[in-house]
Amino acid sequence: MLWQPLNLTDVCPTPTPIAACSYFGYLYLNLLVKLYGDSRDRKRRREEREGREYDFIVVGAGTAGCVVASRLTEIEDWKVLLLEAGPEQPDVTLVPGLSTALIGSNIDWKYSTEPNGRSCLARPGQRCDWPRGKTMGGSSSINSMAYIRGNRLDYDEWAALGNEGWSYEDVLPYFKKSENNFNIERLNRKYHGIHGPQSVARFPFIDAPSIMITEAFNEGGLPILDYNGKEQQGTMQAQAVSEDGERVSTNNAFIAPIRDKRKNLVVKTDSEVVKILFDEHKRAYGVKYVRHGKEHTATATKEVIVSGGAINSPKLLLLSGIGPRKQLEHFNIPVLADLHVGENLHDHVTYNGIVVALPNKTSTEVSNAEIVRHVIEYKKMKIKEGPLSGNGPVNSVSFIKTDPHLPAPDVQYQCDNTNWMEYVREPIAVEKLAIFPTSFYNAVIPRTMLLTPKSRGRLVLNPKDPNGKPLMQPNYFGDERDLIPIIKGTRFLINLENTYAFKSRGAQFVKIPLEGCKHLKWGTDEYIKCLAMSYTSTPFHPVGTCKMGPDYDSTAVVDPRLRVYGVSGLRVIDASIMPVVPRGNTNAPSIMVGERGVALVIEDWLHNYHKH
Repeated sequence: MLWQPLNLTDVCPTPTPIAACSYFGYLYLNLLVKLYGDSRDRKRRREEREGREYDFIVVGAGTAGCVVASRLTEIEDWKVLLLEAGPEQPDVTLVPGLSTALIGSNIDWKYSTEPNGRSCLARPGQRCDWPRGKTMGGSSSINSMAYIRGNRLDYDEWAALGNEGWSYEDVLPYFKKSENNFNIERLNRKYHGIHGPQSVARFPFIDAPSIMITEAFNEGGLPILDYNGKEQQGTMQAQAVSEDGERVSTNNAFIAPIRDKRKNLVVKTDSEVVKILFDEHKRAYGVKYVRHGKEHTATATKEVIVSGGAINSPKLLLLSGIGPRKQLEHFNIPVLADLHVGENLHDHVTYNGIVVALPNKTSTEVSNAEIVRHVIEYKKMKIKEGPLSGNGPVNSVSFIKTDPHLPAPDVQYQCDNTNWMEYVREPIAVEKLAIFPTSFYNAVIPRTMLLTPKSRGRLVLNPKDPNGKPLMQPNYFGDERDLIPIIKGTRFLINLENTYAFKSRGAQFVKIPLEGCKHLKWGTDEYIKCLAMSYTSTPFHPVGTCKMGPDYDSTAVVDPRLRVYGVSGLRVIDASIMPVVPRGNTNAPSIMVGERGVALVIEDWLHNYHKH
């Protein structure tokens, strides 16, 4: 089997009453492996043709990389090699309700942050986990699937920084180009596409607590609207990268449909690129990669395109001699270009710990036998429906301005599900052990997320092993001003307890202080601040480590056409180029970066290419 789940023996505390650590937890994961551990792609793929020379090499078959490889191979004369460090995308990723079971498995890079004394304080070693997808589709295969683009202001800000061609009006056609929206009858066609390969739809199953959350925010003053349209401040059940009750990663959307048809595309999984190769003129001409323990070389006559994401792209550049001179010389890596690679690392910051308990009439909890039944029945369905065709309360998303004078929202809310009795006792362990379907729960954790972080961190090579996991310091709350919107946003959230939506369903906040903040009174500003700093969490939106900027920006790594400064034949096309993180989930913006970036590549090589 391709998929290997989280090892419960390694993670479960002993002794513990947590259900995931029971005998049933082991049986359940074994059942998932048996039913969903293989891959449709592995079963049906053709034998990849061997070759050593290509026109383009795309490093990383993640969210953006799959878009890039697909669009490049539309030009029949171009031969493209797509290299992915992870395996084929296992079938377990397709089930929306099993999204949290993917974290910590073998298709997760299992990264973690470095401590900074201001965040993740209650977590082991004061480190936050940073899941990243290590499979075809990358993080689009393991994330929570919300399709949210950010705010028009985000892209206008990119352009104002000197990045010509990246304003909202410039990028909107590329959002629409990839999109195949299945709910278009309720949306403004000015902002949405229906002819692209990327399926976007609401899940067919939305449960009662999810509706409760949306209704409560609506009562709190937020309009129900499409926040991918004209305005963003509002609430609704977010659309997802899904179709007919299944996840649609960029692998499913852009690569799987063409993989057996286009002879000019070669895909190699389990192939980790360890170095970009340059000639004496500093032109990238190929890559060195490791597959099944053996080193290989492939060459590109046109370009090498790095799409490894905000962590692996800067790591690869550093290993190849592109980055801060002082750091590279420390590792005896010859310096090709002295650039700020790994700097400007930032992420939306959020936290866990505010819990809404649901009474029996509202809870969606079921017996172990019912969980097994739903898991088996979903597998048998031709058209997917029922609880596992949704993602619990996760797509209950809202945006607010914590100050009415702000030009755009600065806080987003997105929910997790849990068993509140277990969570209050052992919050850290319960978060790590979220193996059961998101569809079944007796509590909701609405997470207040900062959209406009001022804190900036950095990524560096690991001094013990530069080829190993890099050291990542997002520096959450390094700028203390980042706590202010978090506190204001949480106050707004707590007031929702007075809404009819909550009261009519018997929903109440669990006002028991968590262990790391038990010396403070629940609900006070000091308690909220303590929760944010102690139970800090990532929404999985790291960006900025190969920053895009004009030639007069000394901190830029790539130019507005995504070409790496100081060398030739090399581009970076993924979330790492984002100079500032958009106000929202980064999956849809990363798809757009893939579309916009590859259009620039094609434009540079085929001057008559119609980019829209």
